[in-house]
Amino acid sequence: MRVGIVGGGFGLSVQAPIVNMHPKMEVSAVSTMNRHCIPEEILYWENRPNHYKNWFEMLEKEKIDLLFVSSLPIYHFEMVKEAVKKGISVVCEKPFTMNSSESAELLNLSKSYNAKVLIDFEWRYLPIRQKIKELILNDTIGKIIHFEYHISIPQYQNLQSSERGWMGEKQKFGGMLGALGTHMIDCLRWLVRDEIDNINALLHTHVPEGAGELRDADDAFFIHGKMKNDSTFSVQLISGINHGFGSNLRVFGGKGTITLINDKQLFLGKINDQLEEIKIQTQRKVPLHLSEEANAYYPAFYPFLEKVYDYIVLNKVDVDLPTIEDGHKNQIIIDQVLGN
Repeated sequence: MRVGIVGGGFGLSVQAPIVNMHPKMEVSAVSTMNRHCIPEEILYWENRPNHYKNWFEMLEKEKIDLLFVSSLPIYHFEMVKEAVKKGISVVCEKPFTMNSSESAELLNLSKSYNAKVLIDFEWRYLPIRQKIKELILNDTIGKIIHFEYHISIPQYQNLQSSERGWMGEKQKFGGMLGALGTHMIDCLRWLVRDEIDNINALLHTHVPEGAGELRDADDAFFIHGKMKNDSTFSVQLISGINHGFGSNLRVFGGKGTITLINDKQLFLGKINDQLEEIKIQTQRKVPLHLSEEANAYYPAFYPFLEKVYDYIVLNKVDVDLPTIEDGHKNQIIIDQVLGN
C-alpha cells in the first residue's frame, strides 16, 4: 500500500516512521510547508519518499492508496475532500474539520466515492484502554453511572516564555479542545457506548499573552453533561498552571469502579471492596530506533494501523475502528461545546 502524508510536524516525526514499519505499507510521498524540513531519519531511508511543497500537486502526480492528513485543522476539509474525490482513502487527524457542516459534507461525499475515511483516534487501541472496554462489556462494573476524565498539565511557565504559533489562535482551531479535548470526547463515546443528551461547557484562556504573542485559543476547558441512558460525565483539562497531576480517567458503575492513571496504571474495585491494580501485559515491544515522541505513540498507533489496513484492503471493519461517522459525531459535540 502506497501511503502519502500531508504535514511536516506530527505526520513526519511520528506517523511516517511507524507507518513504514508496517510490512504492507510504504510512505511513498510527503508534502510539507516551507517551515518544515524532512527529518534526518527519513533522508536515510532506503526508499526515500518523494517530497512536495504543494499537497495538491502530490495528489495529482502520485499514485497513493492512503493519505494521512496531518496538517493544520483549517486545511483538513479541502484536503480530505480532494482525496476522496480522487478515490484515495484517508486517515485524518483531529479535530476532523472546523465545524459539523464541513464534516457532514465529507460524510455524504464519502458515500458517493470509492474511498474510506478514518479519524486518528488511535488511543482506542492502547492495550490498557482495550482492557477497560473489555471490563465494561463484560458487565464487570455494571450499568455506568458516571464517566470522569480530567487532565492537568503544568504548562504555565512554558506558555509565558514560548511561542505557540497557530496553536494559540482560535480561528485556526488552536487550543487544547482541538488538541486533546477531541480525543477525550471520543473516549467518552467509545467507552460508554452512548451519545450525549445535553451538555454544558466553558472554555478559558488562563495565559492569553506570552513570548510576545496574544492568544485567544483555550488552554483550559470544562465540559459536563448527561448521556441518553442517564449516566453523567465530566471531561476537563487545565494547562495554564505550575503543578499538574496528569491524566485520571474514572468510570463509576453500579457494581464497581474503574480508574486509569496516566494511561499506565489500571485499578478495579467491586462494590465495597478496595481498588486493586490490574496488570496489563504489553502486546509488543516498542522498537528501539524510534524517537522518544514516536515511541510514546507506537503502542496505540501501530495496532490502529493494522486495523486501517484490514479495512481498506480487506474491507474488514474492526468494531473499535474510528470511522468518518465517529468524526462527524465528534464534530457535532465540539460545535455544541463552542456554542455554549
